Amino acid sequence: LRYRVIAMVLELGIIVHSVVIGLSLGATSDTCTIKGLIAALCFHQMFEGMGLGGCILQAEYTNMK
Repeated sequence: LRYRVIAMVLELGIIVHSVVIGLSLGATSDTCTIKGLIAALCFHQMFEGMGLGGCILQAEYTNMK
């Protein structure tokens, strides 16, 4: 149960983080800022996804239908 709660909290954090970066990308018109945000988004989301995947593995989810 503990790892399931942690996985849900991590997923919520990823969602909120993605929305904030998406709003930042939509609000800016500076090319340098856009490049920096996209680079940060790619690397940050990749590592967050790996962390969430590891947590889901520890939670031992069964077949989800």
